[in-house]
Amino acid sequence: MHLFNSSYQSISFRQQIISCNQSYPCPRCNCGILETYGLTETLQCSSCQRNFVALRGGRYLHPANSMGVKIAPTFWWDGLRWHWAGTTASTRQVAVMFMLLATPLMALALGYQNNLFRGAPDWLNLPLAMAAASLLGMQALYFFCWDFDFVARRRPRARQQQVSEP
Repeated sequence: MHLFNSSYQSISFRQQIISCNQSYPCPRCNCGILETYGLTETLQCSSCQRNFVALRGGRYLHPANSMGVKIAPTFWWDGLRWHWAGTTASTRQVAVMFMLLATPLMALALGYQNNLFRGAPDWLNLPLAMAAASLLGMQALYFFCWDFDFVARRRPRARQQQVSEP
């Protein structure tokens, strides 16, 4: 006895080429539609107004604007949905983030080794202090370096309806 209906076609998760003359759901806000923006090869979301461009032979979707130190996710399309393909982080950005996380941890370890924290309570031991420093450091890096969804510009619904009605 088969548990699944054999009449369904098998779904393959192969990378599809992203075409500028097609519409796709937005991978970031999940409520907008990516459509061609002007006469460029850029796709713009109708809801969050983010711009994307298909790179690497049209197989990966990258943010179209330069975001400075911000790191944005990249995606690939399988024909049904978007998949996470990595980030736009450069090697230099990854090295700086590693150093910003490792430096306070090494300073804490050296401080505890040299008994600089003699007056600290007994419950504040090295593993707990390192875990707290790691958590705070990762949250700070995430806040300062990651491209957030709530930062995106959203048009008010009333304005969209006024623009669409002639």
